Amino acid sequence: MQNDLVDLPDALWLQGHFAEYANPKAVVARLTRQGGLHRLKRGLYINARRAHEPDVAGKAANRLYGPSYVSFVYALRWYGLIPEHVVHVTSATFAKGRKKRFDTPIGSFFYQDIPANAYPFGIRFVGRGRDRYLMASPEKAICDELYRVAGIRSIQRMQDLLFEDLRLDRERFMELDRQDLLSLSGRYSATSLDTFARFVRRQS
Repeated sequence: MQNDLVDLPDALWLQGHFAEYANPKAVVARLTRQGGLHRLKRGLYINARRAHEPDVAGKAANRLYGPSYVSFVYALRWYGLIPEHVVHVTSATFAKGRKKRFDTPIGSFFYQDIPANAYPFGIRFVGRGRDRYLMASPEKAICDELYRVAGIRSIQRMQDLLFEDLRLDRERFMELDRQDLLSLSGRYSATSLDTFARFVRRQS
């Protein structure tokens, strides 16, 4: 029964999948009790067999709350830009007006707005085949993360933030696309991102 499930079935898909049973809702409830399905939120489930695979977690993040894409520290770790393991999946949204958190059987998912003018840029598909999902480019993930830190005006403070607080890998940072960093940082209308742009221009 569980072998035939897609990774992230919703209630409508499950209703159709178990239509041959007298009570499809009871089948879903039983699978959930037995651990074959995990309920992420009302009407959305995840197949327990693949629930802890990183790409499936990324797809779940896109589906749980949207429009959204995976970003911030989770994306920075995914690209190898920071050394720490990141437990929670972090995503960017726009025009939601408040932060959002989903605590699920497979972990917590966090969502935070960035400016609408910055949102559509620097997003790509990662993963393969059916496991593709939306994630910030490494340049966009840095800009999104810096947007969370208000009021940085000093170049030295920006450097400390990047390489001491966030612990960005300096060599990997220098390999990023400088023009993308400058173009993206200009879309936030935020003091910290303006300072970051000045910092980038000073790098050789």
